[in-house]
Amino acid sequence: MNEGRCVKCGSCLRVCPVLNDPLGEQFPGPRTTGVDAARFLERDSIGQNALRCTMCHACEWACPSGITLTRSMLKLRSEMSAEWLPGHRKMVENITSFGRTVSTEFSGWVENGERTLYFPGCIGLGRSTGLTLSVSSLLTSLGIKHDISSQAMCCGSPLIKIGALDMADDLRRRNMEVFSRYDRVITSCPGCTYQLREVYGIEAEHLIEVLKGTDLRSKLEGRWALQVPCHLKRGLSPWTAESLASILEGAGVSIVRMPEEDSCCGGGGGMLSGFPETSSSMAGNKVDMYRRAGVDGVITACPFCSLNLGREGIKVLDIGEVIAPKR
Repeated sequence: MNEGRCVKCGSCLRVCPVLNDPLGEQFPGPRTTGVDAARFLERDSIGQNALRCTMCHACEWACPSGITLTRSMLKLRSEMSAEWLPGHRKMVENITSFGRTVSTEFSGWVENGERTLYFPGCIGLGRSTGLTLSVSSLLTSLGIKHDISSQAMCCGSPLIKIGALDMADDLRRRNMEVFSRYDRVITSCPGCTYQLREVYGIEAEHLIEVLKGTDLRSKLEGRWALQVPCHLKRGLSPWTAESLASILEGAGVSIVRMPEEDSCCGGGGGMLSGFPETSSSMAGNKVDMYRRAGVDGVITACPFCSLNLGREGIKVLDIGEVIAPKR
């Protein structure tokens, strides 16, 4: 860890989306949880407020000293007492019972022994099954034969976010038996993509990376804003995030670019399940911004962003739902 580099400039505090939300004032902030708690006695008094972080990586990007704040905060969480918040406890119970963070509603499994695996993630198999079917159809239309395996469980990222490292590692071992059957893994959730790369050592591809350079079209009308997912831009790469816009514009979608399109919606890091009020407030602030811009809706590339923003009453579509190959 490199917490000793901190120069107390406050850059991480200014960009933190949780601290900048009216309901996020109880979060001690990235400097306290990512720098001071690692070296001093603050860890004994922070308690569960340390979990009030969406792990959006904005603090790391702003830090002039290059401190790996997110990694430090994850370490702190792993050392905390396992007294789960109600939402986190429910998530753990779901994973213990059937291997995913939410109940699985999806039934369109494809297990034909193909060499490519489409890995929708927990939300894609529970709350957003329509997205999973749309992406599967899109991949097929692009000539990418694939499986959707019922044996692939949660990637474990949500467990790491709440400090449950042993459970996450158990899921990794179970999943590796499934992933070993495939030469290629494609995801819809950038959080899953990041987890598979960083923890599993698998060069998973997010759907955007698959679509880049492909001749695509869209019948979507109106003016649409973007919700650029945190794990897409600050986890995978800013170039991958920019491809979200270029792919849509190339397909004929009218995109309205906004300065805060890449700010966190509040859906990640365990915030949505652990602190739903704060998560809703952060999403509501973003939705207000989009409405002031007069757009018809929002396009993103993350099931968590779709779920969290959609709950605030705005129309949200995933890129996998709005494009198709040109014919």
